[in-house]
Amino acid sequence: MKDSFKSLLVYSLILYFILNLFNEGISLPENSTYLILTVLILSLTVMMACPLLSFLTVKCKFPTFFLMASLLLIGMLYMLKIFMIDFYIETFRFDGLDLGSMQVNSFDVVPILSISISAITCAFVCAFYRELDSN
Repeated sequence: MKDSFKSLLVYSLILYFILNLFNEGISLPENSTYLILTVLILSLTVMMACPLLSFLTVKCKFPTFFLMASLLLIGMLYMLKIFMIDFYIETFRFDGLDLGSMQVNSFDVVPILSISISAITCAFVCAFYRELDSN
């Protein structure tokens, strides 16, 4: 029980922080009830990765946890985009990047790309935390 509560709290903080980094494409709810509910749903989704892997008879190690959490978060973010009040994932314009010899032109970032990148980033950080916490 103590480990589950700690994991829920840490995953909630990780997800809230990372989703705030994507503030141009993902807008979290401003109502505190919806915000807490959104973050808790996403945290519980990440916590479901290991039991689901165990059900599939796969060991819950870093790569498998990362892949399963990514898939679950992509699905849950898409569902939240459809059903959650005041939770928006919108198209935005990436202005481009110029790093001397490397140049990235500007392009429109569609919602599915925002969902995928944010879910993969969240899953990577959560898997990294889980791996460091277990050792």
